[in-house]
Amino acid sequence: MAVPQMLGLLCGHADKVEALAALPHGRCASGAHDNSIRVWDLANGIEQGTLCGHTGHVIVLLALPGDLMASGSADRSVRIWDVAAMRQVSLLDKHRGKILALAALHRSTGSSGAGLLASCSTDLSIRIWNVDTGSEVAVIRIGDARHEQCVSSLTVPAVGRLAGGVLDASLRVWDTSSGEEVGHMLGHKRAITCVITLPGGLIMSGSRDRMIKMWDLRTLREMATLEGHTSGLSALGLLASGRLVSAAQDGTIKLWDIGARRETATLRADVAHVSALLAHPCGLVLSAGPSELGIKMWDLESRNEVAALAGHTRGVASLAALPNGWLASGSVDGVVKVWDPVCRREVGHLPGHEGSAVSAIASLPGGQLLTASVDGVVKIWDVEACREVASFCRVMTAIALLPDGGIASGANDSVVRLWAADMSIEVAKLPGHADLVTSLVVLPRSHRLASGSRDATIKIWDLEVHKNYSTLRGHRAWVTALAVLPTGHVASSSMDTTMRVWDTEACIELMTLWGHGLGVTALAVLPQGWMATGSRDKIVKVWTHSHSTQHHRPERRSDVASLTIQELRQRSPCGFRVVTPATAHLSLPPIAQ
Repeated sequence: MAVPQMLGLLCGHADKVEALAALPHGRCASGAHDNSIRVWDLANGIEQGTLCGHTGHVIVLLALPGDLMASGSADRSVRIWDVAAMRQVSLLDKHRGKILALAALHRSTGSSGAGLLASCSTDLSIRIWNVDTGSEVAVIRIGDARHEQCVSSLTVPAVGRLAGGVLDASLRVWDTSSGEEVGHMLGHKRAITCVITLPGGLIMSGSRDRMIKMWDLRTLREMATLEGHTSGLSALGLLASGRLVSAAQDGTIKLWDIGARRETATLRADVAHVSALLAHPCGLVLSAGPSELGIKMWDLESRNEVAALAGHTRGVASLAALPNGWLASGSVDGVVKVWDPVCRREVGHLPGHEGSAVSAIASLPGGQLLTASVDGVVKIWDVEACREVASFCRVMTAIALLPDGGIASGANDSVVRLWAADMSIEVAKLPGHADLVTSLVVLPRSHRLASGSRDATIKIWDLEVHKNYSTLRGHRAWVTALAVLPTGHVASSSMDTTMRVWDTEACIELMTLWGHGLGVTALAVLPQGWMATGSRDKIVKVWTHSHSTQHHRPERRSDVASLTIQELRQRSPCGFRVVTPATAHLSLPPIAQ
């Protein structure tokens, strides 16, 4: 039997996706931590619309009859949507805790309308709603807060019955008419996280104990146990072929033959991604983390990997080019290494951060190197002598060298700070961001500094008066990197999967580049003025600049979200285009597994 393969990616959410629902007519819906629900056409991967209204992240989605859909959220509400009209139909807001699960109850024969809906919440209740009228029909109280009796998942095994997995490791069944508990099954050792109904009066349950169990609703007894996952279960589903699909918290998906009670396939999700990019005379340098340990170097002309620098024991988080052509890398293992990329060998080992991840590196004048780790320690090194020159307690998440020889730093307290060259004196403090500062870059031909943050904004600072000059808004998730282009414009990358180009003098966005399937984590400007981006989708893309100099207002997200790469090249207003294997010779293949 063939192992399923991934067919494509649907990109658009600005934060992690937590809920999915299959809809009629070849569509699906996704709910995410950006509080939105998006509807997709699976045939062509195009987003058909966005449903907004929740004020907390979307936890669960459920398709209902009549092209309706229900959603449950951390904002404690259940909302009913008309998917065809892309509008909200009703708001069900009597729960006092976040919504964990939804289930559509069986309709009586010959009845019309959407029927009844059950919802469970952290408020230790199950509520049954009339979808057509938006009214509450019944409330089932689960227990009290002194016991772990919160229902985490629901399924409807038969008419008049509702089953739920409970955090106390029990599987319970209720009569939906009376609200009475009519079944209580024990067998799991830890909380039940997911339940589904199978034909023939069977229920499957998945638990944090890493087991899947089969139950007979009529006898209320356990029939079988499926083992194989190495971490807690997060989801169960039934395929059209009759096979069971299970997902676990370690990123694995398993397929099961229920009749034979055996595993038939395992799909693994690799979480490695590009963590840093650096343009170097020897080629494009990238590090992949957190699971990949090495540094790779690519020749852009031949598209070949020309070097792999191995030595770190954990993922590489930061890279810097030194004036003599050497390369410095900082790792999650707390070690800074210096490399000769020409000879492709390690020439320096700086272990002073003692196991704390090195989050930022900068090359200082005079052959010195500045490194910062997440434990708040900043060190200055003599690279050639491989010795520590100075050490300070300074929490830094980003570093930039200023034209006057000073140093700018960003930190997890959302403040940008300016320092004297030896970092002994804090010259100025620039508050303004609402979250951690991720990146800093000095703007050319001006006394200005740009900072990117997890608050999804870019701020421009006047270094002479130490004031905020402007704030650039457009990204829908945190800004991961900044770079200055040869034109003087600033490029930014973000976890919203885009790269944007800004005119910092006019304080406007010039364009948005799309192409990655997941968040863009690294950005570099290449010597010929091109740009390279690295992403959690494990792909590095190289973007070239055409001769066009015409600038336009940026296109809205809804206008470009579904464009193909070919359409993006034609419509990119600033002349940038992504180079792909079908059109040129500069696209790098995915990082090797």
